[in-house]
Amino acid sequence: MKPFTFKGMMAPTCAPFRSDSSLNLDVIPAYAKWLNNNGVTAVWVNGTAGEGMSMTVSERKAIAEAWMKCRDHIPTVIMQCGAGCFTDTLELVRHAESLNVEGIALLPNLFDRPKSTEDLVDYMEEVSKACPNTPLFYYHIPMKTAVNCEYKRPSQVFRQRESL
Repeated sequence: MKPFTFKGMMAPTCAPFRSDSSLNLDVIPAYAKWLNNNGVTAVWVNGTAGEGMSMTVSERKAIAEAWMKCRDHIPTVIMQCGAGCFTDTLELVRHAESLNVEGIALLPNLFDRPKSTEDLVDYMEEVSKACPNTPLFYYHIPMKTAVNCEYKRPSQVFRQRESL
């Protein structure tokens, strides 16, 4: 797996829509240039500010591809790939890895929320199989997800499993 070494300023992006609710991908290059001119060298795409969970898989893929074309201005891209459907999550994760993003972020499944830290770790482990070469981050935002598991160091979780 490639290491995640980013340092600097990262911005969450908004998804650009036209008045007819279609995506307006034409504005993303200017958006990327504006962010770069203001000191931003990394973006967090399809997160909660970017309407990611409200878009279709094809819309999210299109936005991901548009941002990846802006690497001259924004060299670091984190793609949020969590979805309401696990199959959609895996499709988005595989797509993000195929684009060679620097990192993949995941909101938990919002309809079948993890009930424990172990459930969350299981979910992340299963998703990680779809992106073995890309750093995977849990997008912890309990005020949006209502997931607030007790924190345990990963070594504690794995030790508990081994003793079962």
